[in-house]
Amino acid sequence: MNDAQLRGRLTLLAISALFITPIVLAAYLYFSGDAWRPAENTQHGELITPPVSLPDIALSQAGDHRLREVWSLIVMADGQCDSSCLTALENARQIRLSLGPKMTRLQTVFVPGETAATDMLNRAEFPVLIITTAEATETLRALIENRDNGEILLVDPLGNLMMSYPPGTAMADVRKDLGHLLKLSGIG
Repeated sequence: MNDAQLRGRLTLLAISALFITPIVLAAYLYFSGDAWRPAENTQHGELITPPVSLPDIALSQAGDHRLREVWSLIVMADGQCDSSCLTALENARQIRLSLGPKMTRLQTVFVPGETAATDMLNRAEFPVLIITTAEATETLRALIENRDNGEILLVDPLGNLMMSYPPGTAMADVRKDLGHLLKLSGIG
């Protein structure tokens, strides 16, 4: 074998290795398990899998608020709206305001408990809070079971309940998750 043939074969091997190496590496990483994937995820809330599909019901008496076309933060009250419930409502309001011009993509919904007095909410403090009607409350409570007082739930613009944040979750964590979703989502 002369030098020209050897150089030609080495060039062919180098070009072949250039194309085959990424495929072999990808196959190794895929079949080797989760060792190469990061251990942490970026969401701060609990991802609800599978998502619960909520009906497109009228949330308010006027019927102009629904669980479609915008993102919804739902605050659940179990019985009286205690301090954790009020804190969740305040956090939801602050999260919405922190979105600036994107705040129209998010609505805040309050699902009162059976004994929660909604008249104790200062309407000046919560001017855009949607308080569900008795029908909507009953329907949502039937679909959203076993939730804590003051828990914040996130519903996407297609009406899917997808994330939950337990009482006491830092507002910044909910805001980060919502910021990522609004940035990546073309709907709502």
